[in-house]
Amino acid sequence: MKLSLVFSSLWLTVALSQSAPECSRELAATDECADVINANACYNQFRFTNNQTLSCIGGTDNNDRAKKACKCCSCVGQVMCNWVTQMRFQC
Repeated sequence: MKLSLVFSSLWLTVALSQSAPECSRELAATDECADVINANACYNQFRFTNNQTLSCIGGTDNNDRAKKACKCCSCVGQVMCNWVTQMRFQC
């Protein structure tokens, strides 16, 4: 019981420490964030349930798309940032 409490608190600490940058006006105006923000209709189709959501974002490959998702998730909303964390992208 004690061990699971330790692991739970460690996991919570790691999850909370991975915060996305605030979506400033300057950040939202970048081409990278435009690729992330403009894909809202596609996000609604996949509902942030799997890796297909990554294909909504414009980019050269999945690594490029993942970097954009990490950088700009706060411009879409908390659900996007939660999905980025769930997918364990290297942000």
